[in-house]
Amino acid sequence: MHMGEKLGVRRLSTTLVSASLVLGALTVGTVATTMSASAATPFKACVVTDTGGINDKSFNASAWKGLQDAKKVYKNMTIKYLSSTSSTDYAPNINNFVHQGCGIIVTVGFLMDQATAQAANAHPQQKFAIVDDAPTTKSKNVLALQYETDQGGFLGGILAAGMTHTGTVATYGGQKFPAVTLYMNGFVAGVRYYDKTYHAHVKTLGWTPAKGACSLATCNGSGSFVGNFTDQTAGKTLTTNFFSQGADIVFPVAGSVGLGSVAAAQQAGKGHSIMWVDSNGCVSDAADCSWFVGTVAKGVEPSVEAAVLSAAKGTFKGGVYLGTLKNNGTQLEYGGIAVPAALKAKIATAKAAIIAGSLSVNPNSYPAK
Repeated sequence: MHMGEKLGVRRLSTTLVSASLVLGALTVGTVATTMSASAATPFKACVVTDTGGINDKSFNASAWKGLQDAKKVYKNMTIKYLSSTSSTDYAPNINNFVHQGCGIIVTVGFLMDQATAQAANAHPQQKFAIVDDAPTTKSKNVLALQYETDQGGFLGGILAAGMTHTGTVATYGGQKFPAVTLYMNGFVAGVRYYDKTYHAHVKTLGWTPAKGACSLATCNGSGSFVGNFTDQTAGKTLTTNFFSQGADIVFPVAGSVGLGSVAAAQQAGKGHSIMWVDSNGCVSDAADCSWFVGTVAKGVEPSVEAAVLSAAKGTFKGGVYLGTLKNNGTQLEYGGIAVPAALKAKIATAKAAIIAGSLSVNPNSYPAK
């Protein structure tokens, strides 16, 4: 759930796991079957987390899972991680892994843009992959993993609009970066599309999109942000405030902060639910599955796995990977709350239209009522 800056990107689409994700010349989903499960050459893959920690049940945990999945395929792989407790840890952690001889270093999030770029410039032969960012660097060995989550967010907005009983839903972010606001923009667009298409009147709290197009380079607007990706108490407070304003479904785009939203829903009781972000909430936080109406996911695990395996195999190429609905780089996954078949059909119709390019995910295409 972080950001992609300095590179303009095109719009794309959402659904995960077994289909193919293309990383330059590498295809996610098929790489596991084309490599020997008993690869002989030792290889070390390493990940530096953002401040949410390795068990944030979101993007850090997803990146680590990508390494774990790669190790299942490439048996002679060693995997390691270093957790960052503050931004001052980024550069030392990255450099630590450079000196340990990691075959690839995966960094997680827009906040590590500068530290990753500096390390790549200083060590141009070192392979890097960075989640949710496209840093400017002289090195040819940096792979930016980015995801068009406004497409997945759009489907999440339809789901929320179709499931709300109060006519009010909400979203908020960890920090105001494009890869966060992209999710929120798509969510608002989905709600507005539902209103226009199905003659509903659902209000969205927490984010007002700016005029103009939204991309991973720039996605402006005004809304509610905690200011970090770790303060669960702040997430609970903000969610409780949304509930007091009539919202019954809240979509936190804030990593582990969202666990505070789950706590708020549990405190508020039946009739209040959460839409999770990044990784399927019913998998990453199975104990709370009954509080999730769904998850707007991004394909961090398979894209990181593919990047790591390409480095191990010797086919790694720097550049930009864009995850979409079409290539399963983002998706809507249903949670523990039952969704009517008719609503699922509406979502499926919208998804197909987005993939076909005939349905806009720009909220300004559906003016607020």
